[in-house]
Amino acid sequence: MRNKNNLSLSAAVAMGIGAMIGAGIFALLGQTGAIVGSATWVSFLIAGVITVFCGYSFAKLGGRYPSNGGVLEYLVQAYGVNVYSGGMGIFYYISMIVLSAVVAKSFGAYGAVLLGLPASGWWQDFLASLIVAALVVLNCISVSAFARVEKLFVAVKLVVLLGFAILGLGAIEPVNLAFPADLSAGNLLSSIAVTFFAYTGFNVINGAVEHMDKPEKTLPRAIMSTILLVTGVYIVLAVVVFGNLPAAEVVAAKETALAQAARPFLGDTGFVIVSIAALISSITAINANLFSTGNNAYVMAAYGTLPKAFEKHLWGRGTEGLLITGIAIIALIMLFDLSVIASLGGMAMLLCYSIVNIGHLRVLKETKAKPWIAWTAVILSAGTVLLVVVLDFRNNSRQLIVTLIFLAFSFIAEAVIRKYTGRKVKPNIARHDR
Repeated sequence: MRNKNNLSLSAAVAMGIGAMIGAGIFALLGQTGAIVGSATWVSFLIAGVITVFCGYSFAKLGGRYPSNGGVLEYLVQAYGVNVYSGGMGIFYYISMIVLSAVVAKSFGAYGAVLLGLPASGWWQDFLASLIVAALVVLNCISVSAFARVEKLFVAVKLVVLLGFAILGLGAIEPVNLAFPADLSAGNLLSSIAVTFFAYTGFNVINGAVEHMDKPEKTLPRAIMSTILLVTGVYIVLAVVVFGNLPAAEVVAAKETALAQAARPFLGDTGFVIVSIAALISSITAINANLFSTGNNAYVMAAYGTLPKAFEKHLWGRGTEGLLITGIAIIALIMLFDLSVIASLGGMAMLLCYSIVNIGHLRVLKETKAKPWIAWTAVILSAGTVLLVVVLDFRNNSRQLIVTLIFLAFSFIAEAVIRKYTGRKVKPNIARHDR
């Protein structure tokens, strides 16, 4: 049953933008620049195109199966009740935890710089962990408290980024935008595993579909509007950053690259303003992803994919699933460098979205999607995954190995849960052909 307080189109778009802008442009410019230099905007463009087609599949699936189970619901509808759908559901949950850790790392870097501390190392991890813990507590006390200011925060960061873009475009040094001589198709494909990570927040909208009026219409509009707007923002900001700073300086700045790029034309004041916007962006993104991931854990426990303890209420609106999710995010923050978890997260999300896109082909009659668009989504997402796997096998085996370890853990966990608890994942929405 849907909430009578229906989520409007503008609120859904604000939620999507809040989750997406902060996960990518603030955290990943330096990481992508290390791979493709000034061609970073091309990587964002390609990742944006892939995301548009993925968004179409998610919109059609969400419209037909309007469940807060989101990806898990789509997996079960497409592949049935088995270890495969359950295992991929757990893998997706892990990927969302990685996403939140990347954004929190970005918050820690900007927070440390504004406090006059090193942008990496212990202080970054401490501040990142602190904001995650604070938001877990806030979500336990009141979900609506933060939601009331979400639109305001989104508006503030969009105004700051728009002002940065307009002023920055006029100060660009064209020579800085020349593509690096060693740019290759392989490097460009590898970078997509990082930049794609910046787009994954749109799936937060799917998690709120039960609160939408006429989700079959509102959801597609919200998802497409969000993706297209964010893609434009990412491309312009990438051009401004690399147009104002040599690629080597962007890479050296790492997580604070966007704020550093404001210095040539706005000075230290511009650096501070953009840094504050980055903090706001990170907070909204962390909160949106934490709420979505915690809610996903609760739903997965209700479905039977995670242990029943994940749906147990603690105090206020908090659940054990939310608490465990927060602890897992903090553990990743403390254990891994940003470059490692960003690449892992992008690759994991690409794989999850590819599996959902492939599954969509099995229920096309149900969703009434255009076959050629659904097939294009599969070709683009799955094709990119295969190419990145080949490249990682040759050049970056660590990322591939870590991804495979998390994937194996997901299926083993699902098999163990099914064997020792007798619980099996089940669909929430009935199919017409059943």
